[in-house]
Amino acid sequence: MKAGFRDITAVTATCNTRDLIERMYKAFREFHPDIKMIILDNSDKDHKCQEYLNSINSYKTTIYRFNKNHGHARAVNYGLNKVTTGLALLMDSDTVMLKSPLCGMLKLMDNDSYGVGWITEIGRDGYDFGTWKSQKVPIKYLHPYFCLLNMNEFRKYPPLVHHGNPFVQTMIRLHDLGLSDKLVSFPGLTGHTNGKGSNWTGTSSEYVQHDFGGTRSELRKNGREEIEGCWEY
Repeated sequence: MKAGFRDITAVTATCNTRDLIERMYKAFREFHPDIKMIILDNSDKDHKCQEYLNSINSYKTTIYRFNKNHGHARAVNYGLNKVTTGLALLMDSDTVMLKSPLCGMLKLMDNDSYGVGWITEIGRDGYDFGTWKSQKVPIKYLHPYFCLLNMNEFRKYPPLVHHGNPFVQTMIRLHDLGLSDKLVSFPGLTGHTNGKGSNWTGTSSEYVQHDFGGTRSELRKNGREEIEGCWEY
């Protein structure tokens, strides 16, 4: 696939976490001042997060506002449906770009690739593989904290769902169809840069800092519920 930065739209969602979205946005713009960006704002009406987003709203940074917690997956799906470029860079709002990996990620993206990023494993139940003994078969999982998506492929499969692993339905569908090779690993992305899970250990990254539970911690610090509603899968 011959693509460049003009073929990419960055997509992220935020909810009442001004400090995180400001940090993420400023770091990203240091490396990519001209890439189109869509920000989905789940913040409460008149929250200070909205004030900051108003200040960066421009022809290259489009804000869609819901004035309530629309849900991360639902908001991101809304944003991805607004993407008109061939590729979308999906980023969590608690990521910090230390060095841009996009040139390397573009080189790995083929016409039939679903996406490029950090590949981990889940079970059919949607939880990280290794969480339960009952999980039998590992399923390749492209983590959406920072990944480059081929929009033609994205539109063929289920969208994100409200879940700790929001690509769960897509990854299971690809697995069942024998198409998990559409998921391309970028070696420089290590996933979470702190913490420990069932099948991962936080490791520093030269490209993207993503401390585990950044958004949840920020919401909890401000007396907010970390996650609203039940998982959809």
